[in-house]
Amino acid sequence: MNKSEIDVYLSLSENNLKTSVFKKSDNSIIHFDNENINIKFFDEHTNLEILKKSIEGKIKNIEKKINLFVTNIFLIVGTSESISIDISLKRKLDNKKIQEKDIKHLIQDAKLQILKAYPDKHIVHIIVKKYIINDLNYSFVPSNINCNTISLDIHFICFSKKLVKKIENFFANLQIYVDKIQCLYYVKNFADEKTINNICQIGYHLNNGLNKQEVVIIPKTIEKKGFFEKLFHFFQ
Repeated sequence: MNKSEIDVYLSLSENNLKTSVFKKSDNSIIHFDNENINIKFFDEHTNLEILKKSIEGKIKNIEKKINLFVTNIFLIVGTSESISIDISLKRKLDNKKIQEKDIKHLIQDAKLQILKAYPDKHIVHIIVKKYIINDLNYSFVPSNINCNTISLDIHFICFSKKLVKKIENFFANLQIYVDKIQCLYYVKNFADEKTINNICQIGYHLNNGLNKQEVVIIPKTIEKKGFFEKLFHFFQ
């Protein structure tokens, strides 16, 4: 087994700390751990050092299990500092067929507007709630249709930039790079009886296309630290 074959997840909230390791070839869980904790609030002012011993212990347990050093991790964070923002954007296509680049341009434009209006926020989720094409509503983009106008209703979930930076610096001191942060309360929306006890499993599947309307932000850690959007099943 090598690092490219697995994903390591950690879920952190005011009362719970969970870790999971997933084998990407078959999506199986090869490690799971759960610990109850007690933090009054989890926000940018929280002293993460009080969790250092617990987190280090869980990372060491994972490393023993997989016989590899953990250098990258996906986080699921529960914080009262998360905010939701909705925006709608419209574009004329002059009776042309819709292409993926048209969707990407609208999403990128929306992102820039959010970041400009909320410079202290970090975007953790982008969900396209609705497509309005030629004044008709769709939950996906129909193929082979000529379009005069297209409008997207986009939902953003954001964290405080200070909180994100604090979390990233904490794990950097453990020699671990944070690939992506997800919002715990968003992830919980997709829980069922089988997965409610392992929120990491839901986060893993969301990062691999569980919500067909989410724009999954994938880290390009191999080439450089940056992000690009991958559209899951937007066209049908």
